[in-house]
Amino acid sequence: MKTIILALLGFTSFNAMGQVQFGSLQEVLAYADKNAISIQSALHQEQIATVKNKASKTALLPTLIASAGFNDNITLQPTLVPANLFNPAAPEGTFNEYTFGKRYVYNAGIQANWDVINFQKWFDIKISQAASLLNQANTINTKYQVYNQLAQTYFSILLTEKYLKISKENIVTADNIYQIAKDKYDIGIFTEENLNRSKIQLVQANQQVSSLESSLEQLYNQLQSQLNIDEPLILKDELLDKEMDTGNALVITTSHPEVLVQEAQVQLSEKLLAQTKSLHYPTLTLGYQYNYNWATDKMTDFSEANNLPQQFWGLKLSVPIFNGLSTKSKIKQSKIQLEQEQMVLDSKKLVAKKDDDNLQIQYRQGAEDFRKQEEVLQLQNKNDTHSKNRYDSGIIGLDERLDKFKDLLEVQNQYMQSLSNQYISYYKLYIRKQF
Repeated sequence: MKTIILALLGFTSFNAMGQVQFGSLQEVLAYADKNAISIQSALHQEQIATVKNKASKTALLPTLIASAGFNDNITLQPTLVPANLFNPAAPEGTFNEYTFGKRYVYNAGIQANWDVINFQKWFDIKISQAASLLNQANTINTKYQVYNQLAQTYFSILLTEKYLKISKENIVTADNIYQIAKDKYDIGIFTEENLNRSKIQLVQANQQVSSLESSLEQLYNQLQSQLNIDEPLILKDELLDKEMDTGNALVITTSHPEVLVQEAQVQLSEKLLAQTKSLHYPTLTLGYQYNYNWATDKMTDFSEANNLPQQFWGLKLSVPIFNGLSTKSKIKQSKIQLEQEQMVLDSKKLVAKKDDDNLQIQYRQGAEDFRKQEEVLQLQNKNDTHSKNRYDSGIIGLDERLDKFKDLLEVQNQYMQSLSNQYISYYKLYIRKQF
């Protein structure tokens, strides 16, 4: 059974009295959408990207700043003025000292600026939109990865429980054979070798049950961790001993989540390249400013204050002419980055297509192997029943009975392996079709 569990792991509401119960894989996935930490983190990143996108759009609006201030000119600096400015008779080269201004100056004003043409801000919006799409694709990919992890753990639990039930039944059979062998050995009509064989089968059957119980406990802990649950879990679902059917199972019409992520990454690189090229483009800014000052020699006394208003507006055109070739270098880097992302996208599309093809092959082969192995198990069960009846009738010896029981155990392992493989291909194809 360890091989089955390793194979599953390698292919990589509900509250009642403190327990969490699930009746199907769909219920587990629905619970994970609301509680799995990795999914919630991806959704939060998506929300942050949406907020950033809205913020980038507001950058196109005009900016309006209001200000107010107060200055206490404790010492007004004197200014030297030529004496003949006020007295033509004054000697040339002489100066008089005067003090200008008021001690207390109050001011208030508003300033408005609007980038009428600013390609950088326009491309910031495009980039934030592309980043938002990338986060949405990352959320889908995160769900896809989490769903696969949950499905493999979920079906590992169900497979382990099923095999545990079979193994416990085998203990009963192995114990009955051992007791018969021991009784015959005690009266001297059975060899010690065959007694040891029956004992080995019984020990192995008990060991397998113990190993399965330990694996089952670990799998439940793993599922609790994946779902961020501390309460005990109960799965009411059971495996069906029949060929799985997903309904048009071999039809995959959607792009692989990893391809979606890479396509969004390519779009983001395209927008980054366009923004880098816009560094060559001019910027036109419209500005308006209004200031009002009050100057007085008495604090808070505005009766004799001088009112000094100021108002102006203007246009500013900025044209990048030479920036040390840094823009050219940035454009070249962005082009290389875009080419690299496009190459990765082409590769991921090819890999995803082949992976989808393999999923379909695995699904078909798993179903076929299960049908054959199911027939083999039915035949082997009949053989084991005949062997038991023949032994009970005294037709065959206990050594042959041990051989037939060993054959049954081997076929049971092969049957569980085929059932495991079928569920692996089933859940992987089922989840792939959800995205």
